[in-house]
Amino acid sequence: ALVYIVQMEMIQFFSSDKRNLAGQFAYAVFSGVCGTLILVVFLSAISNAFQVMKFVPFIVAFNAAMTGFSLIDKCRERIRRKNAWALSAGLLTAVITVGLLITFSFYFLGENLLGPKLSLFLIIIGAVCSQLGALLAAKYLKIK
Repeated sequence: ALVYIVQMEMIQFFSSDKRNLAGQFAYAVFSGVCGTLILVVFLSAISNAFQVMKFVPFIVAFNAAMTGFSLIDKCRERIRRKNAWALSAGLLTAVITVGLLITFSFYFLGENLLGPKLSLFLIIIGAVCSQLGALLAAKYLKIK
């Protein structure tokens, strides 16, 4: 509930006309990380943690794509190098998510559920899917 309240406050803050680019970037990354964590926690509540790990790459991919889409949708023509911004947002989202998942798995389970190979895979997936989300946003905005 606290995450929802913080996210709603951020939506109200960043939806004003006085938005800055760094705030929009931070909001896109924050929403991607929170979305991933909320889905993982929800799936962990209804299933075994080891079963949830099978779905983590898909969850990270979806939220990274939403990060790239959200960044391009909010910034539109204000950024020049859309691919670089989307790549950095996806990488940052994936790195923060992997770090938090490792921290939570150590804290709650006493072991690391993400190995180094899976962690690297999730970071690569985050970067690629963020780029794809940004491409989708660019095409959507051209049609619209």
